[in-house]
Amino acid sequence: MRERRMAKRSRSRPGGAAGWAALPACLFLLVGGLHAEKLSGLDVGRISDLDLKALRTIIDDRAEIDEPGTTGFRSLSLEEAVKTALEENLGLQIVAVDVASSERQIDVSKSKFHPVAAVEGEATGTRRNESSPLLEDQASDLQEAQVVLRQEVPTGGNVSFGVGYAREFRNEVVTDQANGDFNQTNLNEIAGLGIEVSQPLLRGGRTYVARQRILDARYDTEVRRAELKGEILRVTAETKAAYYQVIGAGRQIEVVEQALIRDSELIRASSALFDAGRVSKVDLFSAEISQSNDRARLATAQANLEVAQNALRKVIGLPVNVDVEVTDTTIPFWPIQMDLKGWVERAIDMRPELLALQSERAKIELAVKVRKNEKLPGLDVKGGFFPGFDWKSYNYNAGVSFDYPLGNAAAQGRLDQARLAEVKIRHEIARARRDIELEVREIEIRLRESLARVENLTAAVTSAREKREIARGRFEMGLANNLDITNADQELIRAETLLLEALVDYATNIALLESRVGGAL
Repeated sequence: MRERRMAKRSRSRPGGAAGWAALPACLFLLVGGLHAEKLSGLDVGRISDLDLKALRTIIDDRAEIDEPGTTGFRSLSLEEAVKTALEENLGLQIVAVDVASSERQIDVSKSKFHPVAAVEGEATGTRRNESSPLLEDQASDLQEAQVVLRQEVPTGGNVSFGVGYAREFRNEVVTDQANGDFNQTNLNEIAGLGIEVSQPLLRGGRTYVARQRILDARYDTEVRRAELKGEILRVTAETKAAYYQVIGAGRQIEVVEQALIRDSELIRASSALFDAGRVSKVDLFSAEISQSNDRARLATAQANLEVAQNALRKVIGLPVNVDVEVTDTTIPFWPIQMDLKGWVERAIDMRPELLALQSERAKIELAVKVRKNEKLPGLDVKGGFFPGFDWKSYNYNAGVSFDYPLGNAAAQGRLDQARLAEVKIRHEIARARRDIELEVREIEIRLRESLARVENLTAAVTSAREKREIARGRFEMGLANNLDITNADQELIRAETLLLEALVDYATNIALLESRVGGAL
């Protein structure tokens, strides 16, 4: 019975004898499946040993690659692309939020000088028991209430103006030699207007001290606005450069497509001449090789176009699934008059980075003045006058206070830090001026380089086209083989490609120059 139960349990559980017996077969099938899947590809080593037939079979049997779908379409001219980028670029929107926040900080800091209304009341009193039953207990009561409007003023002081009421009651024991001790009651009441002024004369008694928070907020806002302007220049230049790259990539596809047309014509001509026995099979292979190479170039050119469109989509700030098409299909080429000295001077005057540093310097110079003020002794005066409504009774107060900090190491340390920051910002401005001049000089060099490339590559394209026509004529007359034509085609493609790149570079460098000098030329 026990043996039958064990046998039944082993058949019913995977971990039994039958399950373990099937495990090697399962592992064999798994490893075999992995090996079979691995054999569906190729391990590429030396090209000379590569199985080209297997490679072609793998490529032909591959699954179709789905291109990423798009859910929208935007057709943009260069002007529309720049306008859209200034509205949609995410980096630009972040800086714009910083500017708006900084502008609100000015309003927040101005609230320091907004008046404050207050209602105040106070009651105090004392009572002391008298041992004599003939005398009343001594007592005093004071009640005060007032409505006050307080205002800090730009001189560092404050002014209070209000309406108040005060009542003072006293019941005290008075000793008289003739009459002995007796109670005397006094009641004073006054109600009227009041004004009180407090003003520091030395430490804290300067308008720039009282208004430091407002001035700092204004300097910070100027810095943020300069950063926004710099971001606008950067986005504009990047948008133009990306737009030109898309145009250039599209034109590059046209260059390769024209080459493929010439390849097809050459293959037909080579095939006809081969059938007629005028050329060898090598000539036909040469034409087919040229066509295959150009098809590979076309795939690269099409991929470059998609990458350029991605870059344009990114700088504009459009969603990644929106297809972008450029409507301006020409590359602008308008050689400008070189003016390095004028460009440098304009960049020094207009670059937002320098304007931001100058605002930072003004803020630090203000901090130095405030820290110097903190080292002064304190001398404060205050006074108030509170007439009653009957204009016959009144209260007043007046006072002065003086203090002198011994050592005052903290104030001296803050002043030293502010002075060091002032030295640092001066060095930063000098470095920024130098960097800006170097940037302008680099762009000027690149412009001259691009212009020279355009000039020489124009001659190269002209010669390559003429060379191709001569080779074609000689081939048709049987004086040359098609290798001469394919070589001329490759040189023509290369020359036209380089010329396109030089034209795009020149237009891009002009856009960059405008961002370097702080605006359109």
